[in-house]
Amino acid sequence: MPKTKKQQRKTEDFKKVKLKVGKKKAPPSNATDTSFTSKSIVLSSQSITADKGAALTNSRNLTLKDVLGKMRHYSAPVRKDALVGLADLVSMHGHVLQTELGPIIESSVRLIVDAEPAVRRSLLRFYGDVLRDIPARDLAPFASLMVVFTCSGMTHILEDIRSDAIKFLDLLVDVAPTAVAQHSATIMRNFFSLLETKTATKAADAGRQSESVNTRTSLLTQGSRLSIMQSCYKYMSAHARPLLESDDDLWFMYADRTIGNTKAQTVSDIDSCFYPDSPAPFANLGLFGEATAAASAAVDTIASLRAQSKESFERLFPFLQETWMESVTIFGTNNIGSDKSLELCALVLQILQTLWRTAHVENVPSSARDLIGFLRRCMVYFPFGRQYVGDAQVEETLLAMNIKVCELVALVNLGAAESEELAAESQGWTQRATRFVLQAMGLKPSGSSSANKAEQGKPGQQASQRLQASVANVHLRPELFEHLLLALWRLAQGSRHKDTELLIAGAVHYARSCALVSTSKTLCIRFLTRAIEIHWSRNSSLRLLDLAPLHSIFAEWVLSLPKLMWQLRDRNQPASAAAAYALRLVCQRTRLLDDSAVATLQASLVPLFCVAVPSKGVVYGPFRTYPLSLQKAVLEVVGCCSQCPSNLVQAIRDCVASDSGVPDQIQVLVQETVIC
Repeated sequence: MPKTKKQQRKTEDFKKVKLKVGKKKAPPSNATDTSFTSKSIVLSSQSITADKGAALTNSRNLTLKDVLGKMRHYSAPVRKDALVGLADLVSMHGHVLQTELGPIIESSVRLIVDAEPAVRRSLLRFYGDVLRDIPARDLAPFASLMVVFTCSGMTHILEDIRSDAIKFLDLLVDVAPTAVAQHSATIMRNFFSLLETKTATKAADAGRQSESVNTRTSLLTQGSRLSIMQSCYKYMSAHARPLLESDDDLWFMYADRTIGNTKAQTVSDIDSCFYPDSPAPFANLGLFGEATAAASAAVDTIASLRAQSKESFERLFPFLQETWMESVTIFGTNNIGSDKSLELCALVLQILQTLWRTAHVENVPSSARDLIGFLRRCMVYFPFGRQYVGDAQVEETLLAMNIKVCELVALVNLGAAESEELAAESQGWTQRATRFVLQAMGLKPSGSSSANKAEQGKPGQQASQRLQASVANVHLRPELFEHLLLALWRLAQGSRHKDTELLIAGAVHYARSCALVSTSKTLCIRFLTRAIEIHWSRNSSLRLLDLAPLHSIFAEWVLSLPKLMWQLRDRNQPASAAAAYALRLVCQRTRLLDDSAVATLQASLVPLFCVAVPSKGVVYGPFRTYPLSLQKAVLEVVGCCSQCPSNLVQAIRDCVASDSGVPDQIQVLVQETVIC
């Protein structure tokens, strides 16, 4: 078929291009394109081969600026390698923390909320190795910045970031507790969001409030719940440290029972002037330049802590109660300690103990219905694990829980006078707690409370005879024994007269039976000494108990102290110092010992210096091995006794004369106090 004109026009050799208005003229077909492009190859300098002799570098020849710059890199492995390089640099040049601490923290702290778990673990490992070696005062300026990112992680939408942020908070509490405690409002608000069972939301209309279930709390597993509660307890303890921390283990025996204002007695404190460390009645007047402003600030701080503790109790109690009800069922089975239920129960009691110690120091009023209701639930299973025998750590956890419940029983009993119904109920709880405290010290009260007619004329002997040793030797850790003494003292204040005598007589029995070189021996001696001092105090506000029926028991214990000091020798100097203080207190400020008892005491002091044994000659006592302060205390005990017998004077002379290295102070004290 022949082609049409249109088809022929398309295939012709030379086409004529028509020019159109507004269009560029096409270049000719034989035009040469003279445009060109150029590319270059750039080889970046390798930092490992660069000369950085003037700068501090790590093993990979990276400076501090290099590793800090990589912490903002988009790649997670690069950020992790930057932390490894920074740790290497710090290990090689430790002084860089003193000069470049600010840039290091400011660059690394943002990785707390990093999306990559490996980066967060590396940062936690780096902070754990580095921050513990930095003084708290150097970390204080950066505490607010670290708390901001930590709190941001605690409220993050991802659960793994929230759990890692809690670990960072635990680390901050360890390295800078005081600085972190200043941000309690923000941190506790985050804990409330994690632990509150219900959250209150305010509606837009008419200001109405509605409650909704906190999904974070309802979805918590036992492990995550335990870690959050442990972190919360740790932070609350650091925050309430001004109220909970004391230099004296026996802070609860003082008149105002304020924890943070007492001073522990040490060997160096035993001097010739041994009046109790209490503020003078006119100290608040500022007559001699006392720091009244500082005292006023301290009072305001304590009041603020108490208010925050009450708020924490109100907001955390529903969660703690729910956790307790879910976990306490383990005590109805034989699988105690098989899972985390026991740890959760113990942690609930620890948190509540911190709250009631800061919020209710004197007692738990009958208006505290939540805490009293919780105690009712505790008493269903009290004592916890009564038949359990097995793992030693589980037994110690159960003992600590039972002691906390005894303390709560005592506080409730002290504040139950306002309600007759609660008073009757608390008396039953108090009797059960009293039996447990005695059993914890290896004692068991006998069933008969009446003594025979021959012993009725001896005050205190009835209480002593009602106690029977159920266990030969009971050894308690010092921390547990301190808490046990606290519960014992508060139970004794609110118990009936006979139960009070039983508790104090039990403490005297344990003071004699516990191990010589244990810390509990020292603590028990100081406890009984303080009880005697309170009973014989001229200040009526200090006399919290009537110990008159126990005079014979206390006198017998005091007369055994010289023998105890001879047995201790130099193996437990704190216990020897406490015994010397007790002897001096009894001889100088009380009428506990009559003339015959004082003579017996003076005779028992002779072996401390020297005694003549027919088969061995002169045997010198432990007086020569005592430190100077303890030697002075023993001589002052002798000086407080009237009419020093000749055998005691001769023993002191022979002991001092046999030692050529006796200090001049002892020589003078012997001449002035004893011989004259």
